Amino acid sequence: MKTLIENPLIVTMNDSNDVVDKGAIVIDGNRIAYAGPAERVPAGPFDMVIDAGRMIAMPGMVNAHCHSAANLVRGMMPSKPLEIWRAYYRASLRDMREDDFYASALLGGMEMLKNGATTVLDHFAGSAACKFMGAGAAIRAMRDLGLRHVAALTVTDKNYEDTIPLGQTDVSLNDELKRMSASEAKSTRAWLDECEEFVATFHAPDKLTTACPGPSAVQRCTDELLTGCADIARKSNLPLHIHLAETKAQQVQGNSLYGHSLLRHLDSLGMVGANLSCAHSIWIEDDDVELFAQRGATPVHNPASNLRIGSGLAKVKEFLAAGVNVALGTDGAASNDNQNMFDAARLVSLIHNHAGSDFNQWVSPAQALAMATRNGARTFGLDAGMIAVGKLADIVLLRRDSAAYRPLNDVVNQIVFCENGSNVDTVLVNGEVVVAGGRLTKIDEMEVLQIAEAARAHLEPSMQKELAAARSMEPALAEMYFRVFGKDR
Repeated sequence: MKTLIENPLIVTMNDSNDVVDKGAIVIDGNRIAYAGPAERVPAGPFDMVIDAGRMIAMPGMVNAHCHSAANLVRGMMPSKPLEIWRAYYRASLRDMREDDFYASALLGGMEMLKNGATTVLDHFAGSAACKFMGAGAAIRAMRDLGLRHVAALTVTDKNYEDTIPLGQTDVSLNDELKRMSASEAKSTRAWLDECEEFVATFHAPDKLTTACPGPSAVQRCTDELLTGCADIARKSNLPLHIHLAETKAQQVQGNSLYGHSLLRHLDSLGMVGANLSCAHSIWIEDDDVELFAQRGATPVHNPASNLRIGSGLAKVKEFLAAGVNVALGTDGAASNDNQNMFDAARLVSLIHNHAGSDFNQWVSPAQALAMATRNGARTFGLDAGMIAVGKLADIVLLRRDSAAYRPLNDVVNQIVFCENGSNVDTVLVNGEVVVAGGRLTKIDEMEVLQIAEAARAHLEPSMQKELAAARSMEPALAEMYFRVFGKDR
């Protein structure tokens, strides 16, 4: 099928950040066959013509880190440090089953598509009661929507109490600690076998799915599990995704376990390379910035989540100055509460502009939009993230007839600072129109909302019970938080 997008203003997001006024885009199958001035467009015939004379064309954004299981609990979790927050969040998932994970992924996927994201990395952690923790249901939802996805199965083989510097705890917490471990940890061999089966079952780029290993975090995995996951990724040329140094407590635990930074430990295992992406990457050493640059690995910045639960600010300016490929994510809706990549791009352009710092190193809108598009695509080895010949036809059309773009002074600046997703008109993924006139084309939006509402309602009794059990852990986790920062309560 050949499609012509007529007369858009094209924000290519190629390496030169070229902008083409009165342009044209030709899509042949699932690839871009032409992108340039309208007067040079190849002759038809075309199976479909999209009149984009009052629109801006930009590459679909790449949400490089989220957790689809979280969408049903948006707005519920406390704004407290990650270790406390995580105890509640993981408890909320314990009784979720396949249908619930499908509903949650459907809800978040709808939000992303309608807000201009065409690819998502789903670092999937669900319920141990489900095959692949329920990841298969999330993949089915994203395929049903037409959302390109990288599904990274989250694995951990250490008991919960061995993953954080908890210290001595009251014996009354032993049962809850065991329950927390049982809901996540399996033996190393069991996880590696399951991860290989997961990849064999679901990896199918022609169906929009890249399946890969996703170790939970460095300190949550034995070296055997980490290197086993790296081997699975390497032999099939797949991405590898992991949480890295999200909190001060994780940094402390890493130094205690390894005697140096968490990233250095991964590097000692031969894991730091171009296929590795590290969510958060906040509590790292100065030398780690150069290590990212040398090895070509990608830190994934999640500004809203980091602010919501007080994790800290990543060294984004330092990464950019060193030439590191920084990608951008929303994180899950339990620690961000939305899945809107325009919100992420705006935040990263604002929160690193500290008074008294070198303003020449502040994050520019062009850098923010690159993080949200081509940098994310490079992270996962996808031929996407820019409007250029040969790239995958993942394209977003924004309506220009709105306050956000009147007057149109600088289109890139206004996409980053003024856009909130309300002007998304058309979204193409793999050359297929999946949003038209701002509405999904492959599934009814009201049906998505009803499925999500029903799933959340039936989970309510068990969820409240699990959250109450998790509450018993908060005093010990709060004591740990203040201790690692050297503060008295």
